[in-house]
Amino acid sequence: MSDRQHRFLAWLDRSVMWTGVPDLATGTPRKRHLRWPPLLALLVSSGGLLWCLLHPGRSYWIGYTLIMVGFFIANLMPIWGPLRRFSERADEFERQQRRDSLLVGLAAAAAAGIGGIWLTVGMLAMERWPATVAQQELTALAFYMMALFSAVPTLHASWRTRPLGEEE
Repeated sequence: MSDRQHRFLAWLDRSVMWTGVPDLATGTPRKRHLRWPPLLALLVSSGGLLWCLLHPGRSYWIGYTLIMVGFFIANLMPIWGPLRRFSERADEFERQQRRDSLLVGLAAAAAAGIGGIWLTVGMLAMERWPATVAQQELTALAFYMMALFSAVPTLHASWRTRPLGEEE
């Protein structure tokens, strides 16, 4: 094999290793600090929920679409984020980080749920929304809460710790 072919194959190997796919295949993914994708997921989902609240009963599909896009992005966060799965071995720091991050995510989802349910009950009591609109709003709230619970722990863990270098 010529030197040129060898350099090209080495370049291809480095480019494949950079993507992280071989680590995913071996079951040892490199955990990354994801700071901006969870923010993007939360902003898109929050914009969708706000759209659903401001335009009840008509063109709610725009809000649902935004919530679903944010939900999709948020569901990718646990895969590549800094938190280890429960099935992976973790030291005390990683267990503490996972516990704290999941509790923050649970608190955010619970606060959104309580606020959203009381808003829906209030709008129904004041007869501002019919029952079908309330059902649509509660469905949007449920998916928003799931997006919150997927994105907030990754966001919390990423912003709370500093990224490690390649050699660490």
